[in-house]
Amino acid sequence: MSRVPAEEILRHLDPAEPVELARDLIRVPSPLWGESDVARWLERWFGERGYRVDLQEVSHQGHVTHQAIATLSGDGSGPSLMLCGHTDTSDWNGRPFREDEWTRDPYGGEIDGGYLYGLGAINMKAGVAANLMAAEAVRRSGRPLKGDLVVACVVAETGGGVGALHLIDRGYRPDYCIVSEAGDLDVGVISVGYVQGRVRVIGEFKARVPYVNPIEKAAKVLEAFGPAYVPLKPASEGGWIRFEPHPLIPGFPRMAVRDISHHQDATTLTFDLRIVPGMTEESVVADLTALLEQVAAQDEDFAYELIVPQSPHQPNMPARPETAVDELVVSELIDAHRAVTGADPVVGAGHRIGATADTCHFKGAGITCVEYGPGFIPTWPMVDERIEVEQIVTAAQVLALTAAAVLT
Repeated sequence: MSRVPAEEILRHLDPAEPVELARDLIRVPSPLWGESDVARWLERWFGERGYRVDLQEVSHQGHVTHQAIATLSGDGSGPSLMLCGHTDTSDWNGRPFREDEWTRDPYGGEIDGGYLYGLGAINMKAGVAANLMAAEAVRRSGRPLKGDLVVACVVAETGGGVGALHLIDRGYRPDYCIVSEAGDLDVGVISVGYVQGRVRVIGEFKARVPYVNPIEKAAKVLEAFGPAYVPLKPASEGGWIRFEPHPLIPGFPRMAVRDISHHQDATTLTFDLRIVPGMTEESVVADLTALLEQVAAQDEDFAYELIVPQSPHQPNMPARPETAVDELVVSELIDAHRAVTGADPVVGAGHRIGATADTCHFKGAGITCVEYGPGFIPTWPMVDERIEVEQIVTAAQVLALTAAAVLT
């Protein structure tokens, strides 16, 4: 393939632009199921620059929100590419994590010490901004596109990827996709999936007399599950769950109980299980049922209900096989990273090991997909969420060169 000179594309991208755009996006609150304002902001931004814009209404289990999908059309003689990012920010009942501990305005887009602060800075409005400015650099270059360039700003990734599934259902099936999740600029060819659900332990509610206390019985479930996010053993090695370890995702699957609630005669445990390729929601439910039946066999007073997924409005995310390194979008992404940074990227699960993304849904639809985006996450969730400004610029430049190489 004839290489597009880097300077021919990057001279159309001012390094300040993706950073300012990320600040603008942070200033428009967009919690899970509340992304409509930022979608309309994006619709205007794309429209002013001549993109074909599809403002989609996304309805799911009583929720209604909007997402903006923009397209630069090619002539059909080459493959198409989608740059995808989600606009929902990490949701804690619609507010920032431990908001009272923040020392920065969550919606201020403040820059200090080389970092951009704000809710969604790292997850993932900086990645969305990098996508937008990468597309702009290609558009401004004036090079004819052989395939369509789609910039998808989807909703509800933290709600199970509902926006991505809606996009697929509406017929968007590009040949290639890059999801710009915060991955510390690693090339992510594989990621885990998750199965989330609830175990409702049922007992009695009495006062002053002995009774079957579901809180006590729930402790047996905690013991059976084991410590939070400690790597699980496969059934073939004495564990309770069936899987084949994956060489690119060492130390997984892992599981944790992340919430406990009690009301009268029932105690409910909400769990998160990070799965590897080969595991499915159905196989996990079968293994969990067998484990809980073992607990019940040892205690005649133990009664439970297993609920998967944890709620109707939040589907689980499957684990998909890795994308081959020799796929065009991956090889061009690696070359572009090398051209911009002067170094080889980490290729594999990378910094995002243990995390999942809309990538799984796109792969499931037959789209060749890879993850690449700005943001090192020291711990998650974050108080004073922040991202390194330099990484936003680098990501935009790398994505611009990749898009130009694939499409022109």
